[in-house]
Amino acid sequence: MNKRWVLALLAIIVVLSGCSSSSVGSGGGGSSDKESGQGGKTIEIATMTVHPYLEEAIKQYNKLRPDIHIEVKEYLARPQTQGDGMIQSGEAVSKGDVEKYVQTVSTQMMSGKGADIIVMNDLPKDKYVAKNMLTNFYDLMDKDSDFDRNQYYQNIFKNSQNGDGLYAMPFSFVLDALTGNKELLEQAKIKIDDQTWTWDEFKNISKKLKQQAGEDYVAFVNLFPIQMLAEYIEANYDQLVDQDQANFDSDLFRDMMKQIKSMYDEGVLKAEFTYDYDKTLFNNANLLDPTTGLSQVLDQKLNIYQRPTVNGQYSGTPFKSYFTLGINSKSKVQDEAWNFIKFMLSEEMQSSPMVAGFALHKGVVEKQLKDTKQQAVAGTLLGQKVDANTVESKIKELHKLIEGASKNLTSDFKVVSIAIEEFDSYMSGQKSVEDVSKLIQNRVNTYINE
Repeated sequence: MNKRWVLALLAIIVVLSGCSSSSVGSGGGGSSDKESGQGGKTIEIATMTVHPYLEEAIKQYNKLRPDIHIEVKEYLARPQTQGDGMIQSGEAVSKGDVEKYVQTVSTQMMSGKGADIIVMNDLPKDKYVAKNMLTNFYDLMDKDSDFDRNQYYQNIFKNSQNGDGLYAMPFSFVLDALTGNKELLEQAKIKIDDQTWTWDEFKNISKKLKQQAGEDYVAFVNLFPIQMLAEYIEANYDQLVDQDQANFDSDLFRDMMKQIKSMYDEGVLKAEFTYDYDKTLFNNANLLDPTTGLSQVLDQKLNIYQRPTVNGQYSGTPFKSYFTLGINSKSKVQDEAWNFIKFMLSEEMQSSPMVAGFALHKGVVEKQLKDTKQQAVAGTLLGQKVDANTVESKIKELHKLIEGASKNLTSDFKVVSIAIEEFDSYMSGQKSVEDVSKLIQNRVNTYINE
């Protein structure tokens, strides 16, 4: 392992939140109730880079409400790379960009200022909620007779909460699972109970499959130790950081680190890049949207499994929202901000191809699944026709995963960064697992108490 892997992972994590071409703002803060050029009000939005869905929503909302001016402020550490001040689509976001965004927005919010709407990904949401800096969306929903929350996946709302409040609004979600090589598993007569299996069991199953398939097979391809650690932390974040208290100096976290190291030491995983995906026993299976999700559950060569856990205690289908928005509790245009966010949640906008993932609007997902079923039956989805009854049964399987989504994979960017930085010394054998867990514990507690 080396530092460039750390930076690579951090870039990957941020890129998943979405980059697009957009005008770079000046970065000035402050909630605004100033008049717009059309005689209306201005909503200021803080972001690191403009998500395509946000960009499209602003464009469409301007047509509907020309009296509302929406001003986007971007915070990037890098110099502009184009003369016209535009960020190139797909350009990787650096660790410095994330740190600048977190520091700038946090400073503004702590001072009682800041934008009216904030892109919450990578921000320390728990800190903001504890200091009453964000508005509870449930309060806004309850006051709005035009908003019907039953049109949306209530389990995603519920499991995106802080306590009893919803402070970061998700607009879509991705289901997190993994696939197993069905043929190899059947040949080895291995049956997996994905409601109870642990990472230690995963390691032992992978070893058995390697003996059968060949030593050149690995459990996953292109999966590095720091990625494993980041995923472990996300899956167990509520136990590792609980009520503003770190819990990294614990058997739970030490067992995580030991499990990761043992999988690489014993050859189950390899810390190297490869393009030979035929030599993998399992694969990450992010069910990205209704079309790719149904394609994966229909694939006869694969079995879909819930991810293993550290202790065998299953707590629901993991999911992630790569784009969430919060409303500044000090904003002077909260009603206008809510109306814009409500527009983003409308069936019209949720049907946009710019929505990355399963839309939060249930009706949109149902329509997309119906369209995908027709493709599968016609043979245009998988390249071969699939019986309608089979497709319908797989749609039910997918519904079960969606409705069971109750484990929100979320974490504080800074906490994960600290863990990754110290973890390297354990993987390289320079420090013991006890020493590393204590170092991470102390650094995280210092950060939490800042």
